[in-house]
Amino acid sequence: MNTPQMPPGSAIFPAILQGSTVLIALKRSHLLAKLQPMASGTRQGGRPGFLCIGLGKRGRGPRRGAVCAAAGVGLAALLAGGDLAAESAKIPYGMVPYTHPVFKNGKRILWHGAWRGGLGKYARRGARAAEAKPALALAPEPPTAVPAAKEFSVLADPGDARASRMARDFAAVVAASGSPGRAIVGSTSPNGLAKVLRTDMADFAIVPLDSLVSSAKGDPEWMKRSPFIARLPPETLAVIAPREVKSINDLKGKTVSFGDLDSATSTSGRMLFSRLGVAATETNGTLPEALDQLAAGKVDAVVVLGAEESPALNDFGGDGRFHIVGIPWSPALEPVYAPAHVTAAERPNLVNPTEPVETVGEPMALIALDAAPGTTRADALGGIAREFLDNYDGLLADNRDPRWRDVNLAADASWPTGPWPRLSAAQDWLDAKKSSPDGSLEAFRASAKSAADSSGWPSAADSDRLYDGLTRWRRLMQ
Repeated sequence: MNTPQMPPGSAIFPAILQGSTVLIALKRSHLLAKLQPMASGTRQGGRPGFLCIGLGKRGRGPRRGAVCAAAGVGLAALLAGGDLAAESAKIPYGMVPYTHPVFKNGKRILWHGAWRGGLGKYARRGARAAEAKPALALAPEPPTAVPAAKEFSVLADPGDARASRMARDFAAVVAASGSPGRAIVGSTSPNGLAKVLRTDMADFAIVPLDSLVSSAKGDPEWMKRSPFIARLPPETLAVIAPREVKSINDLKGKTVSFGDLDSATSTSGRMLFSRLGVAATETNGTLPEALDQLAAGKVDAVVVLGAEESPALNDFGGDGRFHIVGIPWSPALEPVYAPAHVTAAERPNLVNPTEPVETVGEPMALIALDAAPGTTRADALGGIAREFLDNYDGLLADNRDPRWRDVNLAADASWPTGPWPRLSAAQDWLDAKKSSPDGSLEAFRASAKSAADSSGWPSAADSDRLYDGLTRWRRLMQ
């Protein structure tokens, strides 16, 4: 009987289906076991084993054992090394490849968990290194978002209706040009401004002159830290009292409410009475509270900043018992105040229909807070100031406060204590806009100054406003 011929190697694994994955894996393991002594450096018996391909010594051909060993090692590399390298490149996270062939249920096991033996620490270390390396990007990373511009804020006294309205106008016009901003209310007294500087609560403020002067007295560096951007129209200071009070001097020794203690009205009222030489007993409170006390006879007078626009006065004095006490203009007031008056059209309950009441106007200014020259903050606020000046026409619209039309952007700030510095960015903007001197303006100003020196009326500021009005009228008529 003829025994069928089996392919080489089938006698070793007779019961396994030829060509199966299990047979290939077992053959690979068997071959590696046979070749291990030949590649370990010594043969059985202690002689060194050499692997050579090509001519032997003295020109003889290669030995049969060497060729077999070389072929075996090459085959082992193909069967074991190549596949193992490919498989090890796909090692799952937290797994470690076996260093020797391992089979379970007839299948080759390539990896084991990182917790087996001392190899766990290397697996964890390798995993951490892999995490540190950036993964291959399958899609482009989204562009980095540009941080939003910081919102600026403009401070105005809560009891000053016009200042609050102009602060909102300033923020709205500058925000429309791309710099977000908002108006906030808070104290603009010397104490209030000092708190703002400490807390960085606001970037700009609309403040009366007296607050600036008082703050400068307490801090010589305050003028440098809070430069002005533009002078604003004066606000009326009015004293409301019973009609029995005929003159401001009648209030000497009387109880007068100067508004909230930490308000701009309080500072301006006290300094006005001091300049007039009227010593009164001071009391403080909000304007509605002070008017109630005046109506009840608990105080003798109330000082109001911005009397012609204050909402609290709309319904006060309807019984005819009170009026606005006149403050006659005198040259002694000129270094600080501007002449002002209140008409019956503005306050019908407090002013005689046939005769406006003469009083004084408190100069106002738009200033930058904590913007000393050469600082980063001064540069940042300077950019906003330039946007304000570049877009000033937006403040002349009908939906803005009409007093923006009375602003002279080039007016300096020569206070009684000396010249007030202007924010450098605003000054640079004005210098760039300068044109050739107008001879007619200088002649008009000289004649107005001569008239003012002789009669005490009008002031140089009034003449500038009158000239600006005349030139604007002349342009409209052309």
